[in-house]
Amino acid sequence: MFCPVCESEYEEGITSCPDDGSELVERLTPENTERDHSEASFVPLHNVGSPAEAEMVADILGQNGVRVAVQSGGADAFSPLLSAASPGAMVLVDERDLDRAQELYASFFGGDITPLTGATESEMREAEDDDDDDDDEDDD
Repeated sequence: MFCPVCESEYEEGITSCPDDGSELVERLTPENTERDHSEASFVPLHNVGSPAEAEMVADILGQNGVRVAVQSGGADAFSPLLSAASPGAMVLVDERDLDRAQELYASFFGGDITPLTGATESEMREAEDDDDDDDDEDDD
């Protein structure tokens, strides 16, 4: 038996979902489920500091019913740990879930673009400017 709302499976004898009260069905079909199973069209949600952070954000969004994917800049999983010049990673969400995803991101992270360290976009720009200034001084 399955719940047509949350799509959880239950043992025989249970007739309604304990989580949402829906009547269970014998099998899930596109006609009896409430979720939209059509193909996703992904749009950017946020560019975060590293692939690891993007995966963390994606996990939180996914647990909240948002269809999500992560697109990273070709760096392996260890490079963000070894280099401050990591290219970051883009968190993509289905366009149908964009409003919900933005709301969730803001409630969890506010304006942080590096959720693990808590840096905002302006703080990241300042740090990059400071690094550029340090590089210019080294050239003298």
